[in-house]
Amino acid sequence: MQPLVLLSNKLLLFIEINRSFNKQGWFLQNITDPEEVEELAEKEEIAGLLWDFTITDLNSSIKILKSLRNKISGPIIVLAPAKDKKRRSLFYNINIDSFITKPFEYPELVAKVKQLFWVYNKFSIRREKHPIKKSSKKNTIKYNDIVIDFKHYRVTHNGYDIGLTPKEFSLFWYLIQHRGKVMSRDQLLEGVWGYDSIGSSRTVDIHISHLRDKLAEKSKSQNCIKTVRGFGYVLDNKYPLVSES
Repeated sequence: MQPLVLLSNKLLLFIEINRSFNKQGWFLQNITDPEEVEELAEKEEIAGLLWDFTITDLNSSIKILKSLRNKISGPIIVLAPAKDKKRRSLFYNINIDSFITKPFEYPELVAKVKQLFWVYNKFSIRREKHPIKKSSKKNTIKYNDIVIDFKHYRVTHNGYDIGLTPKEFSLFWYLIQHRGKVMSRDQLLEGVWGYDSIGSSRTVDIHISHLRDKLAEKSKSQNCIKTVRGFGYVLDNKYPLVSES
């Protein structure tokens, strides 16, 4: 069985969290050294990771978690003091799944982990073995039956410009970069708009709606953006990206 790992050097925290998970038939593997988590991820598949932010400084956490994100196919959750809430956007930028601030209810944490595993299983989320980086992309990339033109910042179908606004273009490209991964509204706000604003989730919903409408008008890709109720959106990962020039 793949281990569910808690990185923390706080014995009481581990005991309380593990007790809550035990009630659901889950058992946590406690690791106190971040380097040991990296070593474990190199040797075997890790089902998921709970990361106690208080065990490392910000830069170390970002560096290590960024590396682990490429090795762990399951959910990664950061547990942090309330005072570090403003830093959550930094962690969402490296594609962690959730950032939970203390104090929190242990049953709530268990429920969150269960939800994330459901999402991963429901949408068969897998890591991209050879993702196309923005820095290395060509002038145009094809996704299903549409072409993303980075030179002119437009999306076309059979040569016809489907008329995306600059923000819709950025949103679509962001979803393509993270295709197959469920993105929360907070993650999309931070990744596309550059901020994490409470109460602005409608901004994401409206732009997703407009993007879907424009894709549906001229393309067969209108159903590629799927809604995950209570969480966010995911772009279908079944179409490969093809560099055209």
